[in-house]
Amino acid sequence: MTSPPETPREIDLRQPLAIADALQVATQLHRAGHHADAQEIYRRVLALAPDHPDALHFMGVLAHDQGRDEEALRLIARSVELAPDHAGFCSNYGNLLLDNERFEDAERHYRQALALDPDRPDALHNYAVLCKALRRYPEAERRLLRAIELAPEFTEARNTLAGLYFRQGRIEEAVTQACEALVREPSNAFTREMLGNAHCRLGQPERAAQIYREWLAEDPGNPKALHHLAACTGEGVPARASDAYVQCIFDHFSKSFDSRLALLEYRAPTLVGEAVAARVGEPAADLDVLDAGCGTGLCAALLKPFARTLIGVDLSQGMLGKARGRRVYDALHQAELCAYMRQHPGGYDLIVSADTLVYFGALDEAMAAAAAALRPGGWLCFTVEALDAGETADYRLQHHGRYAHSRAYLEALWGSADLTGLQLEPVVLRLDAGEPVAGWLVLAQRPGSR
Repeated sequence: MTSPPETPREIDLRQPLAIADALQVATQLHRAGHHADAQEIYRRVLALAPDHPDALHFMGVLAHDQGRDEEALRLIARSVELAPDHAGFCSNYGNLLLDNERFEDAERHYRQALALDPDRPDALHNYAVLCKALRRYPEAERRLLRAIELAPEFTEARNTLAGLYFRQGRIEEAVTQACEALVREPSNAFTREMLGNAHCRLGQPERAAQIYREWLAEDPGNPKALHHLAACTGEGVPARASDAYVQCIFDHFSKSFDSRLALLEYRAPTLVGEAVAARVGEPAADLDVLDAGCGTGLCAALLKPFARTLIGVDLSQGMLGKARGRRVYDALHQAELCAYMRQHPGGYDLIVSADTLVYFGALDEAMAAAAAALRPGGWLCFTVEALDAGETADYRLQHHGRYAHSRAYLEALWGSADLTGLQLEPVVLRLDAGEPVAGWLVLAQRPGSR
């Protein structure tokens, strides 16, 4: 069998069959992460055949992978228009629409995909993800069970079904599905993490610990396994999550982060925005603002009216790619937030951090760095999860991997960090497995006058 050409230069795109060869090479490069090379081939194909549906579609997928969702939507919509009978294109377009919180449009295209191919397992799964997000749980379960019936080795569908059961509090059923998935794909990190979390929820931390230890035996040093083993055993708990753990978590979820949080009634950015507006007053675009742990930029639109400059910093390149697509920030930097703040003493009038410090246990370093980065009279506003009222510790690493903090600990931090506490308010940050997540909204100020 003749091997496909190895480089774009070996392909004569003037020949019809060469275009098919070129796209085969491009998709191989794309899957291997060689995005620049893949993009160049897609571009050359489209220069010769502007309405080639496959090239348009895969170029759109690549644009989405790189955080350029407006371009991705345009390209993939055009591919669906040109190939309306392609069930895979319709299903992929639904995925992109879902990621961009266009739920009705996503549903229409999932339905179109299944009308074309009713027994297509990936389309059944994708539609079920939407149904799950919209809390149409029986419909989601029915579609997932059908996808698994058609494709028993479809571990992603089993994991999604386990997550659906987990959200409904059907933890034992979640464990059953996750175990089935793990049998079929023993090294699946997502399955291992979910199964360990489920055992913790069932009050079986020793079984969760065994899963993480087996994971580490196969993959020593894996940041997820290390972090969750500490969470379920209480041994070797780090003062904060490692940079590697945070990057791993958020690079993975960056593409669907916004839509997931929207459907969990995520409120942290709104809470932070309201607190800033109440303290600062009418926006005058006269503040230098740092969004510390900016993620995909959910706070950006709320902060921009107050900002002379709006800077975002985050560890996750995937998250920064999504934030860049909003075109609101004046600059975005990939950096650890404490290090970044220390490198910019007196640089900001306002620093916000929505649900980023939940990955810190000890907050002393973060508070000191923020105080140093603020100008006199500058404000710091952030959210963290709340430790249960009956617990006496300053903070605790919870089984799902985030830290919770006590009120007394937060109050004690203010004096040590040269910050004056202005507000410490109990809030609900979002839903988790259908239950409200209790948190703290904190607003402090560096002494002095602006």
